[in-house]
Amino acid sequence: MIDQETVFTTDHDSVSSYPSFATPTEVGDAIIKAGFNVVESANNHIDDFGEGFLTDTLNFWKTKYPDVTLLGIHDSQEDADTVKIREVNGIKIAFLDYTYGTNVGGIEGKDYMIDMIRKDKITAMIQKAKQQADCIIFVAHWGTEDETMPNEYEKQWAAYLMEQGVNVIIGGHPHVLQPYGRLTDDKGNETVVFYSLGNFVSTQQKLEELLGGMAKFTIQKTVQDGKTSIEILTPTVEPLVMHYNSDAGEFGPYMLSDYTEELASQNGVQSYIGSGVFTLDNLKKKFNEIMSMNVTPSTGTNLLDVTIDTDLNMIDASGNVVEDTDSITAEKYYADKGIDITSEDFNSADNNSGSTDDSSDDGSYDDSYSDDGSYDDGSYDDGSYDDGSYDDGSYDDGSYDDGSYDDSDNFS
Repeated sequence: MIDQETVFTTDHDSVSSYPSFATPTEVGDAIIKAGFNVVESANNHIDDFGEGFLTDTLNFWKTKYPDVTLLGIHDSQEDADTVKIREVNGIKIAFLDYTYGTNVGGIEGKDYMIDMIRKDKITAMIQKAKQQADCIIFVAHWGTEDETMPNEYEKQWAAYLMEQGVNVIIGGHPHVLQPYGRLTDDKGNETVVFYSLGNFVSTQQKLEELLGGMAKFTIQKTVQDGKTSIEILTPTVEPLVMHYNSDAGEFGPYMLSDYTEELASQNGVQSYIGSGVFTLDNLKKKFNEIMSMNVTPSTGTNLLDVTIDTDLNMIDASGNVVEDTDSITAEKYYADKGIDITSEDFNSADNNSGSTDDSSDDGSYDDSYSDDGSYDDGSYDDGSYDDGSYDDGSYDDGSYDDGSYDDSDNFS
């Protein structure tokens, strides 16, 4: 499963970069060649060029790759009202995909074309998915760009989706990693939430924007006395790095465990940031820094009914702007705790709440974070998801890539 964030065009003269994106259809071919069969596209850039290129994108998938499960965009109201389901190893998995809003505001008169985060619609679709499938994976385009701490909007929606019965939440949009983990309540509800997976493929210009995550988790289905139950087992995350070098014609992600200092020195981002910033050591430290944060779950509900306009204002039902007074930044999080994120002790692998069996004691980073299935008082870890592998009859979704194609040097 992959987040393809930009619309397609067959006209290479129409290919466009920041701030309005249009991508050649060859990228769609590459997505299929890479092995992805679930594509989600509800995001803020999907209507950058209005209905025309959006329709072209829908037609590309429908005519050339009809077996692909396409999420978040639709050519009819009927399709928008249909829950997309794939069955793997006897487990029916429903996929839902919604965005906080778009940069243009949607397609006039055809609201069905883009799945926007709206409480009534989402609630109805979740209930429909529960009737048709064993497991629900919800993809959310949300959050604050370049912020590694989830904001209040993300946290309120995560809690609501958990209460409604969503099994896994996969977030994107911030272009940087955010923590992930298991969210529970006293009513027996439980979900695994990946607040943001960072970029997969991009040519952005900050270290944090080139540091992404690949996560794995197993979906286990149990049928006992005629009753079916689903468990999300052993979610883990491995960091990855986006590498680009225009002079050498190199563009592609690496697992951080396979990345080298030599490659880091050749990364095109070196042209944009100071000398000595984009290094293997700093990538490892940043990953540890993000994964060490404990996210306090929200009990609020005031942001569930807001809409977000093209200026990123949250608007209530009366048309009033709703101020976010509860979100904090990662910088404030560490400042409030008096933690020095540059210290040697902080950057050791065994200091991170997300690490488990793979932690080491030599001060090096842990390249595979996992969650033991228990809720740790608001602590989360981050990753991504893919539908590629299987384990003992259960479904192991491998690694998800939240990295829409970006053909520019800047992306948002």
